[in-house]
Amino acid sequence: MPSVVPTTSEMAATTTATTTAMEATATATAAGSPPAIPEKYMHKNRLQEFCMQTHKELPIYKVELEGDCHHPKFRCTVEVGGQQFSSTGSFSRKKEAEQDAARVAYEILATVGDDDVKELSGMIDQDTMFCKSILYEFAVKTKTIWPSYSVDCLKKPFTMFVGSVLYDGNIYTGESASNKKDAEQNAARAVIKSILATDNSCMIGIIRSKKELLTAIKSSGSTPTTFTPIKFTRAVAYAAYGRPDHVAPAVGTSANPCAKTVTGSKKRKGRVGGAEANETMVAKEH
Repeated sequence: MPSVVPTTSEMAATTTATTTAMEATATATAAGSPPAIPEKYMHKNRLQEFCMQTHKELPIYKVELEGDCHHPKFRCTVEVGGQQFSSTGSFSRKKEAEQDAARVAYEILATVGDDDVKELSGMIDQDTMFCKSILYEFAVKTKTIWPSYSVDCLKKPFTMFVGSVLYDGNIYTGESASNKKDAEQNAARAVIKSILATDNSCMIGIIRSKKELLTAIKSSGSTPTTFTPIKFTRAVAYAAYGRPDHVAPAVGTSANPCAKTVTGSKKRKGRVGGAEANETMVAKEH
């Protein structure tokens, strides 16, 4: 049987129909596809992906109920790698509180870079002025036991001090120093650098807050230990009521009762009693 060859018009019609069908299918698929997830519900996914990429432990969420049962409010705290991040407020739904806590954690963790850690570590190496203060603030914010310091004195070949600090179950030893205060600061610096090595965002934030203060102190040429000496002045005896102010009265018997008493006692010392005086007068008459 002879084959039937389609004409040009028929081929064009077939192509048009195929294109129309494909467009219809695409439209139907788009219409039937689920809508895009809102931005406010993507924070938990981003945080989990970030933890997987940076080899951190997966987030752990803890939701607390605030308010009464009729109008509940939820606040969330998420823990990532030993660090805790709280939601910025209370929410009417648990999911919203979790998403907000995840957002806070992701924005902080994702902005910490290697350059930031190196810069802050270098700042700590240059000056240990605030190391004890930084470590104390970190302990308060992370709700850990406060650091405990001890200093050993080395007298060979010359007197030096080595500080150690017990923090979070570990003992850290700092570089030797010429005095006890610097030895303790060096020990605190050893702890701070150990925590910085883990890219701890809480520690990074605390050091950043001290950076501006340290820069201002260096530019002014002063140190936190400098102070204005106390000037002692001679006490001023103020005048009695009715006299000019700030005028010291003349020191005399009226102003110094003790002097009056002493003077009177001296006068009485040379006096003779009444009976003895009478006997003396009788003897003279005879």
